[in-house]
Amino acid sequence: MVIHNVDPLKCKGCGKCIESCGLELWELVDIDNGKKRARVIPGAGEICHTCRSCESRCPEGAVTLIDEE
Repeated sequence: MVIHNVDPLKCKGCGKCIESCGLELWELVDIDNGKKRARVIPGAGEICHTCRSCESRCPEGAVTLIDEE
């Protein structure tokens, strides 16, 4: 299982993680004042192939993956 972490202080809601994920495990959600933040869909930890493209494409370094296998 993979744990996806998004640092709320770093994420700017640019959507690079969404663009990079071929499995469509990410989405943008409204947080406040028109700002958005990335999050993974429910069950993503069981589906993720741990390619780390979301992690490497994040310009803010907000995304980290932990592979618990």
